[in-house]
Amino acid sequence: MTGEILAEARRGLHLAHMACMDTELDAWDSPEAQRKLRVVTEVYEPGMPQVCRSPGTLWMFAVMLTGDVERLREVSDAAVRTCRSDPGFEWELAHALQWRANLLANRTDSAGDAGRDADEALEIFRRLGDAWGIAEALSARAEAHERTGAYQAAAADYRAAVEHAERLGAHAQIAVLNVRLGGVLLETGEAEQGERMLREVIEQSDGGHNEAMPAARIFLAGRLGMTGRIPEAREHLRLLREEFAISHFVVFDAFILGAEAWLDAADGRYEDALDKCRRALEHARNPLSQAIAPHMRSTYLTIGAAAVAGADGGRRARDAARCLGAADALLPPRHVPSSLERHVHGQAVARIRAVLGEEAYGVAYAEGGGLTPQEAAALL
Repeated sequence: MTGEILAEARRGLHLAHMACMDTELDAWDSPEAQRKLRVVTEVYEPGMPQVCRSPGTLWMFAVMLTGDVERLREVSDAAVRTCRSDPGFEWELAHALQWRANLLANRTDSAGDAGRDADEALEIFRRLGDAWGIAEALSARAEAHERTGAYQAAAADYRAAVEHAERLGAHAQIAVLNVRLGGVLLETGEAEQGERMLREVIEQSDGGHNEAMPAARIFLAGRLGMTGRIPEAREHLRLLREEFAISHFVVFDAFILGAEAWLDAADGRYEDALDKCRRALEHARNPLSQAIAPHMRSTYLTIGAAAVAGADGGRRARDAARCLGAADALLPPRHVPSSLERHVHGQAVARIRAVLGEEAYGVAYAEGGGLTPQEAAALL
């Protein structure tokens, strides 16, 4: 290799190194690492052929880790267009569609588009006989089903994806898919089976580090908290922070802080809950957090409302109602709450109404609907 070909090969190695750091995401938060990532984002333009094929596709991680969420959508759209315009890029088109489906599946208002992209990717992968691609496309479609509350369809797709991953012996991917399936079963009336699946993934990992473990512990902690097993739920969150450096990365730290805050609020530790909610809300302002979990801010305000209602002997219950009104107003369009979100919301409403009464609650709640996110957070 010489000249520009050698230079591009070297760039590819840097991209591969960056992608292999996905279990050390907090390392990319330093100023020096962010400068390197910004340089990477400036080298290519959306739609270039080389960023539609591996390792160039890994460039999208740099765009994501610098928090340029608007450009992330532009990059994925351009990749699909480029692959469609070149007959030699059919396999790459399937990957571009599957990647865009994963990006869109996080929002209810774009989950339909995600499902269509996943369907098209699945058709291409099946035609090409790519079992790995089939499993990934099924997983993306399942995520889109989850976001719209079609949990039975999501479970069917996750089960089908597991079958394809098993044929390949892709054990790490099987664990990830089983965690996602276990989480869905918590929503379908098969919560005991879902809990068993989550525990199995944790037990099989036996202290090892893999992609599945953080989600397994988070999902299981939610289930345990809802069923009154708070000490065990706390232990899973403690182990998650202890075992995984990834827990300090902004998005994951927000998830864990939110879970810890909810357990504190449920346990009557209101001041601890409020402290964690404030920190989680700071993380939720991050553009990457908003792209991955656009309902995150609303969830933490809801937990905060429950804590405010219990703090100071209930003297701040009116602020709690306003906070809850703001939380509901900030939900993404057509958001479908999970069973845990419904549980937390129900707890908050019951606690506030018990102090204020129905009429005063209704007035304060309506006031909260007009607050900005910053004004609502200031109530905590």
